[in-house]
Amino acid sequence: MSDFTVTHPRTPARERLRSWRPEIRHPTPGPGEALPPGPRTPAALQSLRVWGGRNTYFPAMRERFGDLFTLRVAPIGRIVVACGPEDVRTVALGGPDGFPVGENNAMFEPLLGRRTVLALDGAAHRSERRRMTPAFHGERVAALVSTMEELTREEVASWPVGPAFPLVERMRELTLRVIVRLVIGVEDPDRAARLAAALRRVVDIRTRDLLMWVWPGLARIGPWRRTVEGLDHADDLLYAEIDRCRRDPGRQGRPDVLSMLLDGSPDDELVRVELVTLLTGGYETTAVASAWMFERLLRHPEALARVRAGLDDPRDQYRTAVVKETLRLRPVSYNLGRRTTGPVELGGYRLPAGTFVWPSLSAIHTDRRAWGADATEFRPERWLEPDPPVRAYLPFGGGAHRCLGATFAQTEMEVILRTVLRHVELCPDRAADEPAAMRNIILVPRRGARVRVARTLAPH
Repeated sequence: MSDFTVTHPRTPARERLRSWRPEIRHPTPGPGEALPPGPRTPAALQSLRVWGGRNTYFPAMRERFGDLFTLRVAPIGRIVVACGPEDVRTVALGGPDGFPVGENNAMFEPLLGRRTVLALDGAAHRSERRRMTPAFHGERVAALVSTMEELTREEVASWPVGPAFPLVERMRELTLRVIVRLVIGVEDPDRAARLAAALRRVVDIRTRDLLMWVWPGLARIGPWRRTVEGLDHADDLLYAEIDRCRRDPGRQGRPDVLSMLLDGSPDDELVRVELVTLLTGGYETTAVASAWMFERLLRHPEALARVRAGLDDPRDQYRTAVVKETLRLRPVSYNLGRRTTGPVELGGYRLPAGTFVWPSLSAIHTDRRAWGADATEFRPERWLEPDPPVRAYLPFGGGAHRCLGATFAQTEMEVILRTVLRHVELCPDRAADEPAAMRNIILVPRRGARVRVARTLAPH
């Protein structure tokens, strides 16, 4: 139970589900319009490949059809996948007049709420983004580094010495604690533990749960009812923290994001939407990226040795290069999603209005035309060389919808890297590279980035 009686206006999870309806479109090309070619296999098989393994399916289709191809994917319909560097940039950076973001992200409304910045475009998006951006300015993020270090030290101290364990699970625990402490501002251990457990259920939406998005009536039945109850329980706890923070006489001196979001906003429901948006955008992605960072380093001893050599230098740029190279090869989102508002020229085709276009971030990040013959190799040094191809680097999207928490996430990854290597010596549980698998839109280590703590180290 929460510590306060929640009296704020709010939209329960069941109502959010009931008010949202998926819009499935099958755009028909008009005169002079056409969709790129694609496979003729049944839509059901294509859907299985897309949702379960697009990290292998997209490259295979690109090899067969080129940089632009069309797939049939349930429940969306036809999707055009863009893989060429310029096409990816055009779609990823395009604004509301060509490739709007909000309409594609409307699928998040049942979880986040109608006013999430992810589902807005144009003036509404700019207004909401202006509200949220100050909390992630560089100087504010820098002020949080010492607490990030403290939380990382506490996490590392709990790791066993000897037995192998999946590092991605430990990173999930750590990044959730960072969000609870630094985004929501909860320092009390008991409240933090209750809130973390509730929020973990919010972000751990399973494929089965997504059936409610299509059939909201399932929210009254068995496991789906429990999911809705879990979402509402998390809301109760969030509203309690919002209320507590709003009444805190020392709020102006607090460093957490929640305290800043409350400045000038009497709307608790909007603040709740903003908090859950930040949670879903910064929890799993940062945790998985951090796990991949160690998976890559532990299999590249020279890079690992170079990081260790610079641990005592606060300005060492090689750590930043490691983070960037990890995000290049293991982007936090495998692809983005856009839908055209009108006919659009792309890759030699004139696409009809209403076409779903998915620009592949993985494709642009490993394109040899941009990155050279070693495009698929983990080589952090490339970021220290003159003129790296930053136009082909979009791990956090780009344009007006670039991820709000990009600076926060990169700083957190660097802190985790430096702090972990100061306290433990890690080794992989096997020499071979860990294979990748798709989890929703995120590329995850199939075996959880399993590692061993070889020994503990005296902190620097």
